[in-house]
Amino acid sequence: MFKKLFLNLFIEFGPIIGFLIASELTTFIRATTIFVVLTLIALALGLIERGGIAWFPLIVAIIIVTFGLLTIFFHNPFFIIIKDTLYNGIFAVVLFIGLYYRKLFLKILFGGMFAMTNEGWRILTIRWATMFVLLAITNEIARFYLSEYGWVNYKFIATLITVVFSLYQFRLSKKERLPEATAWGMRV
Repeated sequence: MFKKLFLNLFIEFGPIIGFLIASELTTFIRATTIFVVLTLIALALGLIERGGIAWFPLIVAIIIVTFGLLTIFFHNPFFIIIKDTLYNGIFAVVLFIGLYYRKLFLKILFGGMFAMTNEGWRILTIRWATMFVLLAITNEIARFYLSEYGWVNYKFIATLITVVFSLYQFRLSKKERLPEATAWGMRV
């Protein structure tokens, strides 16, 4: 049980934790290289462990690898830093457009993990779209005013806030769960 828990934690958080630690110990470009490698390892482990790759981790991995390689190739931290603005901004726009057209894209991406009412998915979508807007704005502020290593500190804080925000959403999945779901709204 603990082995599976640690493996899942590595798959979800290992690459960013590795990047944050490496940023303290080496150059930004080397830390980015470690981030890209750990992302590819996490993707491969997810494939082996889960028997497939879900859409969301695949999209995230493609974005990290693309912008990471641009950073490494051009020796310019701009690419990995701007990645967060583009990533968060695009996800916010897509989620808001989905809401406008009554498409619950988070349900499509995570419906295999969570069993919630459509109202729960709508509320979750609004929350995440808003969170993505805030992350994009704060990343731009950090990018504009901080050095690359100052940005790493921002990234650490933003990551912690995102994890806490994610965990808070379990209150919603618990409240809006379907009868076949676990107490926390998870699919069995």
